[in-house]
Amino acid sequence: MENRQRHGPSLPLRRALLCALGSLPLGCGMLPGAHTSANSYALTSSERAGQLARLVPADVAAPAVEAARLTLDREARPIPLVRTAGLLPGEGLRTVSIWAQNDWREIRMQALAYRLTGEAAHAERAIANLNAWMASYSPSFNPIDETQLPSLLFGFDLLQELLPAAMVERVREFSARLAIGYLADKVLVGDHNTESNNWHSHRIKIAAAGAFASGDSALVAKTRSAFMRHVLRNIRPDGGTLDFEERDALHYVVYTLEPMLMAASMAAAHGEDWYGAPETQGRIALALEWLKPYALGERTHEEFVRSTVAFDRKRAQAGVKDFSGPFDRYKAVNVYWIAARLDSRFEPVCDALAPPRLWRERHDEWKQTRLGTTPGHPWSWVRALFSQTYHARGAAA
Repeated sequence: MENRQRHGPSLPLRRALLCALGSLPLGCGMLPGAHTSANSYALTSSERAGQLARLVPADVAAPAVEAARLTLDREARPIPLVRTAGLLPGEGLRTVSIWAQNDWREIRMQALAYRLTGEAAHAERAIANLNAWMASYSPSFNPIDETQLPSLLFGFDLLQELLPAAMVERVREFSARLAIGYLADKVLVGDHNTESNNWHSHRIKIAAAGAFASGDSALVAKTRSAFMRHVLRNIRPDGGTLDFEERDALHYVVYTLEPMLMAASMAAAHGEDWYGAPETQGRIALALEWLKPYALGERTHEEFVRSTVAFDRKRAQAGVKDFSGPFDRYKAVNVYWIAARLDSRFEPVCDALAPPRLWRERHDEWKQTRLGTTPGHPWSWVRALFSQTYHARGAAA
């Protein structure tokens, strides 16, 4: 059976990476949606990127840099089609596709390490991997297969000023193509039901990254409208989600909320408040409140018992981790870390989920189990790119 630790990043490093952006002021004086080269970034402007080394706390930067150094010699392995959706471990293209998805995260990880240390080797690795993928990849528009593509664009944000103009333009054109495809009136991949469930949360996250990175104000406006519609279709007035109704699993509540929050964070970085916009009727906060007692361990839930999706039963029967048994509340760490940067009411939940000792223990476990393919601990990029303050309302004011 496929080893998850071998192919995917472990938790504390992903969080450490996200922390860094929260150290920095939002908006950078740009008008939301303005079509200028200075505003063409997904999550981090050049101004903000230049402040990372000064503003990210040393204890947050260290695990992120350590992760990048461990994989500094890991060359890109671009493939024409990435496919993990609907596949069990070991089936079809799943294993090689996970390697490919790790390439996208690796670009982000190495670019961040460059900004934190100034060491050229990290930038060179990130740029080489970015060039390899831009030269060969065409989007499939499957949001589950491509949900990590924003990682590539977050890395691009941190490298833009080092790249030749032709390369910058190529990435912006790629970004616009992503946004156009994922905002198509009729979804390009997936059935009608995926227009409302977690698949669409991931479509909108990818579209937001593409639209903001392209600098196209019309695409940004279209993504905003799609975000507002989707929040109301996916999240019920009581805070429950369509995904929980379909899957009977908190795993999928987390999986639908995290991309929504990432899209809102990208908007916040450009001075727009999507999280608290009147059109959402406060439903993202309601969903976070609905999930909170499970995240705090006050309530428990046996996962997937009444799921309506046959593939969930296949995964449980195959022994795939997290598709049976009780919900692991620490799976909600990233959701509440990002949420706390948009809404201070969730800071206590974030703190309760991720005490420093746990981060250290999980990081040590990751180092002991990695087999040379992991591009960074999952918590490291969360913590490093979103540390300290990251409030959408303050940015929009």
